[in-house]
Amino acid sequence: MNRFGLYCLVFMFSLNGWAQNDFITKSIEILAGSELSIKGDTNISEFGCEFNTYYLEECREVVYKRIGNNIHFKNAVLSLKNKGFNCGHKIINKDFHALLNTKEYPNITLELNEITFNKSNEKVAHVLITIAGTQKEYTFPIDVISSSLNRFVGKLKLNINDFNLEPPKKMFGLIVIKDEIEIDFNLVARL
Repeated sequence: MNRFGLYCLVFMFSLNGWAQNDFITKSIEILAGSELSIKGDTNISEFGCEFNTYYLEECREVVYKRIGNNIHFKNAVLSLKNKGFNCGHKIINKDFHALLNTKEYPNITLELNEITFNKSNEKVAHVLITIAGTQKEYTFPIDVISSSLNRFVGKLKLNINDFNLEPPKKMFGLIVIKDEIEIDFNLVARL
């Protein structure tokens, strides 16, 4: 085989490798009908903070590829401005922002790295979460409902100590926030 033929063969094999590794780019928009909240408990009551979707970025490009039962993502980051959360009362909002150190870290980010489909078609999300400058990776089940719009529904329980957050104590320590919180989301997206 001459050099030209060898180069053509190498080029064709490299193209074949590229085709298998190509990522698909889609523009995604999280719509106003989406819901996201953080729920927690104190030693005397529950509390909840709702996120106002007005604070979401309008549109973002997401890059992904499917390999077997997995979908791998690049740039699938949902950035939540802390000021977009409303906990229902000015004092609770102030405590929430103090807990998250909003002045220094104004955003919570959720970066979707992968969705895995198991044998019974259950889906598991692999997400890197950054709160107050600390990153932790979590896996949790999600529902993906596809129609003319796509819906992503799930719950994630996490411990605020994982992010080195110091929960505020009220009334000289008589009211204490418990360490475990839950993030609930029902995101409606247009691709």
